[in-house]
Amino acid sequence: MALFLLTYGYHETDQRAARREDHLAYLNKLKDDGALAIAGPYEDLTGGAIVLNAESQEAAEELVAGDPYTQAEVTKDRYLRQWRVTVGSV
Repeated sequence: MALFLLTYGYHETDQRAARREDHLAYLNKLKDDGALAIAGPYEDLTGGAIVLNAESQEAAEELVAGDPYTQAEVTKDRYLRQWRVTVGSV
């Protein structure tokens, strides 16, 4: 397993509030399945970050694609890349 860091911003859309519960349920399922390490919005609520556990870049991309926020185009400027922790743990 490798860690992948997803960063993103938000579009101005009503879908953010409308899909929030679905988004959180999806993240909680990923957490329960061991595919999510941590997730949350930036303090100013302009975007957020998610750390995923996945076998490959493609597998991580599939996890991102399954997120209701991704499907509803709530997020923008998504940037997903493998992340190597050198100090600490998640």
